[in-house]
Amino acid sequence: MSRRFIFLLVATVVMLYFSIILFMLKPLHTVHGDAFSMRFSFRQAAVVDWCKPLRWREPPRDVVALVSYPGSGNTWLRYLLQQATGIITGSVYRDHGLQLHGFPGEEVTNGSVLVVKTHEQNFICQSAIILIRNPRDAILAEFHRLWRGHIGTAPKSVFQKRIRSTNSRIKNKESTSSKGARREHPEWLYHFKTQLRSWESLHLTWLTNFLGPIHIVFYDQLVKDTRNILMGILDFLNNTVTEDDLYCALMHKEGIYRRRNKLQNFDPYSPQMYEQLKVVKTKVYNLVNDYKKKHNSTKKQRVTSN
Repeated sequence: MSRRFIFLLVATVVMLYFSIILFMLKPLHTVHGDAFSMRFSFRQAAVVDWCKPLRWREPPRDVVALVSYPGSGNTWLRYLLQQATGIITGSVYRDHGLQLHGFPGEEVTNGSVLVVKTHEQNFICQSAIILIRNPRDAILAEFHRLWRGHIGTAPKSVFQKRIRSTNSRIKNKESTSSKGARREHPEWLYHFKTQLRSWESLHLTWLTNFLGPIHIVFYDQLVKDTRNILMGILDFLNNTVTEDDLYCALMHKEGIYRRRNKLQNFDPYSPQMYEQLKVVKTKVYNLVNDYKKKHNSTKKQRVTSN
């Protein structure tokens, strides 16, 4: 074989290799966009500094669901739990980007993992942790994820982007005028309407239909008081950690899984949207208060010393 042929063959193999790597990293960093945006819109692949080597839970126990609406901090909480316990967390989904960045339990839903991530309303488990985030922030975070992956931020332009009603995501009779012409809908507005219903439905279903023990966590409280909220979760899981374990988890709490870029001087929500958010949020939060009154049992938080 000629040197030219060998060179072309090697170059092709190298390009194919890096194309596969970029494709597998894509779920973590970006969803929409072309190859150029995918290449330059994410940070360099970071290596997670784990407090201890990750392991499967032995022996396996009952399945515990980590329930949340997308964009509520589920991945970050999984990260904190893995840092504190060293036990792998699972998921009903298979995210290749997360799998490559410290979550080997993707698509594992049995008792060999500490908790199982789910956004579903009918996941079968023995107990559940429900992570609740203000719908205003959660719906916006999910919109960012759809456009730029787990840690990216959607550009302002997409909030005014319009999609045709023939899109498979829009199927309503109002999208067709009397003359039969197809209207266009703002993609952000459509996302808001559908996801607000999803946010409400998910929480109402779990709080009213699930018969097992539930531990409720508010994302904002987890951010402000990470230590105590994390201790409460570990107590619910009957998982004892040392002071050193907890200290290490808190020292590394930021990790690479929290979206840091925020839109500046731009609020995508209209006054009408805020009114709808208020109604739905009040309904769900009242249900949370009712649930806590009916199940007013707390355990002593466990943190052992070395």
